[in-house]
Amino acid sequence: MNFIVKAAIILYLILELIMNHDIAYQSFLLLLVIIAVNIFKERYVDSLYLTIVTLLLTCAAVTMDFRFSILFALCSYDFIIKRKYAWFGVAVACMFYLLRLNELLLTNLLIVLLCSLLAYVIHKGKEEQDRFKQTVDNERRLRYELEDTKAKLLHSSKEVANIAEVRERNRIAQEIHDSIGHSIAGILFQLQAAYKLHSRNQEKSMEMVQTSVEGLAKSIELLRNTVHNIKPKQTIGIEYINNIIDHFGFCPVELKMSGDFNSILPSHLELMSANLKEALTNASRYSQATKMDIKIEATEQYTRMYIKDNGVGCQTMSEGLGLSGMKERVRNVGGSLSISANDGFLIVCLIPKEGSGIFEGSNR
Repeated sequence: MNFIVKAAIILYLILELIMNHDIAYQSFLLLLVIIAVNIFKERYVDSLYLTIVTLLLTCAAVTMDFRFSILFALCSYDFIIKRKYAWFGVAVACMFYLLRLNELLLTNLLIVLLCSLLAYVIHKGKEEQDRFKQTVDNERRLRYELEDTKAKLLHSSKEVANIAEVRERNRIAQEIHDSIGHSIAGILFQLQAAYKLHSRNQEKSMEMVQTSVEGLAKSIELLRNTVHNIKPKQTIGIEYINNIIDHFGFCPVELKMSGDFNSILPSHLELMSANLKEALTNASRYSQATKMDIKIEATEQYTRMYIKDNGVGCQTMSEGLGLSGMKERVRNVGGSLSISANDGFLIVCLIPKEGSGIFEGSNR
């Protein structure tokens, strides 16, 4: 754009000189030097000093031919582009001084002001463009950092689940070893002794067998109690989801399920259960609904939960702790949560299976 504006100003001057057929050799030489300086400036070194040189050459040319005063517009354009307003004032002052008694003053002043305004608009546009590029670059960087953080969070979640599983296995093994292992080991020793004693003292041998049988019965009862204590009292799964819906008494709920629910991770079932309870609680508080539809679909790529009521909905939805908590839980496992309140209240929760890659690259 700079090159076009400067070329237009110089071309205007050349046409004016050609039309009048009177140009001095010195003036023509100065014009060539000014053109060379500006070409060098635009292509190689965009320096303030070269603009000052152009201003000095223009002043020298104007002393020989007033028609060269149009070049003050070229200098003013460069000073405004570089935000050197003091030098712009110097250029205008030089033009006023050299053309103070010439009729070209008002015409060239108007051209200078128009070129200066154009330079100001171009400069502001460039600033906005640079600011926009910086904003886009920052947004892209933050998005990449967010995706990296999400990947690390998912990896950490898997590690926590693995650590919890290992600890639970160790706890169960220790529990069985401490409560049952010693008892069964003692019974085994008694049976081995009874077997060796059978040929010499059958009465004593049978007494030891009877004691072992009683001890074994106690061990079996202890094993049952241990397993009962280890098993969680509250199940997390499809039965638990059914139990949540069965205890929801606000309005009738129609539940439809499809797919292989054995393939759903326990952590995903727990997440769906928490979101379902939050959705049912919100429905009972705000929806005024008379019916709710819930659909849960499990495929090889994802698990989808659809919750819809026929309530009043709302025009403007404010996201409280409940809805933000639902979104946060789903985001932490790489899923998405869509909410609509236009016609009743609709919640769609989509959770990808591990390794499905359903959401990979969706934000790039």
